[in-house]
Amino acid sequence: MSMASGLEGLLQEPGPQPPELVAKLNTERVELAQKIERLKTFMTLDATFKGLSWHHRRLLEQQLENMSKYEGNLVERMILLNQKENEDD
Repeated sequence: MSMASGLEGLLQEPGPQPPELVAKLNTERVELAQKIERLKTFMTLDATFKGLSWHHRRLLEQQLENMSKYEGNLVERMILLNQKENEDD
């Protein structure tokens, strides 16, 4: 099975209705935000970070950037779901 056909199946499967999905996304966002804060703290306050190789530090910086983008995507999805829910009222 190709990745595309696997994704199509996931998108077509019934899932949580918007209010439940928004709550699930928000829980995921809160957990992700906590991980982002822990990583930021490690990178700014923990001497261990400064002792890592340049390559490891760079990978952690990229990880933080990607986590932040992912958090933004979750927020955008919640906004879209809330807009759709309000349109349906």
